Amino acid sequence: MSPVQADGGTVLVITARDSDTGDAVTLALQDLGVRAVRFDLADLGRTVSLSARCDGGQWQGSLTVRSRVTKLRDVRSVFWCHPTPPRVWVDGMTQAQTQWASQEALAGLAGVLGTLDCLHVNHPSDTRRAQVKAGVVAAAERAGLTVPPTWIGSIPSGARRFNLGAVDGIVTKTLTTPQITEDDHHVRPLYTTLVVDSDLDAVATGVTHLQHRVLTDYAVRAHTIGTRTVAVRIDAHTTAGRADWRATPESLTYTPVTLPAAVEDPLNALVHGYGLSYAVSDLLVDSHDRWHFVDLNPAGQYRWLENELPDLGITQALAHLLAGDSERPGRNGLTAAT
Repeated sequence: MSPVQADGGTVLVITARDSDTGDAVTLALQDLGVRAVRFDLADLGRTVSLSARCDGGQWQGSLTVRSRVTKLRDVRSVFWCHPTPPRVWVDGMTQAQTQWASQEALAGLAGVLGTLDCLHVNHPSDTRRAQVKAGVVAAAERAGLTVPPTWIGSIPSGARRFNLGAVDGIVTKTLTTPQITEDDHHVRPLYTTLVVDSDLDAVATGVTHLQHRVLTDYAVRAHTIGTRTVAVRIDAHTTAGRADWRATPESLTYTPVTLPAAVEDPLNALVHGYGLSYAVSDLLVDSHDRWHFVDLNPAGQYRWLENELPDLGITQALAHLLAGDSERPGRNGLTAAT
């Protein structure tokens, strides 16, 4: 694509300071001739400041990042990429006061930026809705995707009845973050795990997410960027990796792949139905070439795949989307002009 014509618009790249994705997208926007301002929400009070007033139903004012001033009315799009929440601390404040002040800072800064009438990739409220796994399972089925039978509950007898109907067994999966960070900051990953009947008494201790197991031939990670899909086939060469490819990353090989229309069309409907312009979906393909949708991540990481496949083009597609140089879906899934 040709460089975008500069029109004074600015793209805000809101991400953690050490974000590889933030680096790549910012550079790609600069290559397009687009003014990009990158910062982290945690930089509020250090290198970031805000002055905004609601006038006529819209927030007007300015955002200052390292002495660079951006008028809020000039923001053409916002890329929200795993930013770190602000932390406000003044000598003498208690922990409770620090927590309250930090929450106030997040509500104010992210709240004002979230009201801007421009493209958000993705708007925080849409991201939060799309992170509710129970809602995603139902929405995926309504969109026409094949989802493994799913159970969520806390009654062992219900889990056992669910297990009886699973020819190839059942697995348990997280509903929130797929890891636990211990007090010593050690991170323990939580992978998809095979469950046997004797494990199901533990269901009563909380709420458990179970699915019928898919005997996977290979996995596919599909990236929806506006109206474009970039998909990668992931082949695992270990038993643990075939159960969950994240378990043995060293055993994986990657190949670009095109989704069948019968999968891509309902997947687009699902993603755009949530108001998302970018999302990563995980699919499993069995030995009978049946495609099963298993997860939607509205803020999915992808740079590790571009390191393996340098010509994948996800960063460039995101930059063009943020710059307004490509089609993007409307909130109802229809194509919006740019």
